[in-house]
Amino acid sequence: MCIAAPAQIMEINDNVAIVDFGGVRQQAKLDLVEEVEVGKYVLVHSGYAIEVLTEQAAKESLEAWDELLKILDEEES
Repeated sequence: MCIAAPAQIMEINDNVAIVDFGGVRQQAKLDLVEEVEVGKYVLVHSGYAIEVLTEQAAKESLEAWDELLKILDEEES
């Protein structure tokens, strides 16, 4: 199963972005996407941005991730 997580682009240096996953930052290569800029959202999988998201799609995806994390947290309790 492949999981791609939404992240916001915080910085771009050459063809590598620093992206933010709700407070956790990491690098993501931009080889597979076009028209990216600081502030946009991308789906990241295995260190690569694989799709540029609209702000609405990013919001919906982030809300779904929050719900999933809450469910998993409740199961651990």
